[in-house]
Amino acid sequence: MKDLYKLDLRVLTVREMSAPRRVTWMHIVTFAFATAISYVLGVVSSLIFPVLGAPGVSALYVAAAIYVPLGVWMGAWGALAGYVSCFFLGLYPSGYSVIQSLIWSWADFIEAIVPAAIFRLAKVDPDFTAKRPWAAKLLPLFISMGTALLFIGIVVQVLWGAKYGEPFVTFYVYSVYIGTALALIGIVLGLIAGHAKTWIAHILGIIGASVLSGLWGAGSLTYFNLPPPLPAELFWPVFVGWVLGDLVVLSVIATALLVALTPVFKRTGLYVKGWWA
Repeated sequence: MKDLYKLDLRVLTVREMSAPRRVTWMHIVTFAFATAISYVLGVVSSLIFPVLGAPGVSALYVAAAIYVPLGVWMGAWGALAGYVSCFFLGLYPSGYSVIQSLIWSWADFIEAIVPAAIFRLAKVDPDFTAKRPWAAKLLPLFISMGTALLFIGIVVQVLWGAKYGEPFVTFYVYSVYIGTALALIGIVLGLIAGHAKTWIAHILGIIGASVLSGLWGAGSLTYFNLPPPLPAELFWPVFVGWVLGDLVVLSVIATALLVALTPVFKRTGLYVKGWWA
């Protein structure tokens, strides 16, 4: 009887593992919440840290730190959150037409889908923990310090730098530099003492997402659209500002969220192994 009971449990476990995963209301609610936050952060970022001459483009687009990690956790849901939030950002406050917004919003879709695709196509399980005790302490310390310093710099710039100028602007600039450097040290520690495949996929995702989204975003605003809302000579300023800002945001804030919240998403059942479920 005991053997039959164990066999039944094994059969049940196999059936549960092979059962198709379904989209739940939790996926939809999380997607809607992330989209709303991304839109608000996108508006604030584009107004406070604008790339001159390009409405809706920010030199520090904090919204990317929401939908890009969501793409790693929830696949196409993160990409869809990026697209929808960018579409509404294109309408207001950027002032682009509906067609122009529909086209340029693919930039944020691309930005989220690239890291999601890297993890899924390479079959890499996102595990941002460190294997060695010393790294387990230092890795989150460097990443959290970098994120905290970046946020302090943003607050200083918003409250005082934009209005009074120096020395607050200089403090903001150095906080971005130092915060990014600390986060990069954390990423290197993860690469050395953590799960190498996870961190390699993350690094490739950061670079690929920033460059490809920048190409589409800057190109759709200056070269191809119906019609392009900006002159062609603004391509390079928009592209450089876009890519550099996203590299900072994804290296610092997105990395901190992935390290802190990936176990939470896996425990709560929100983690999507495929694209939708």
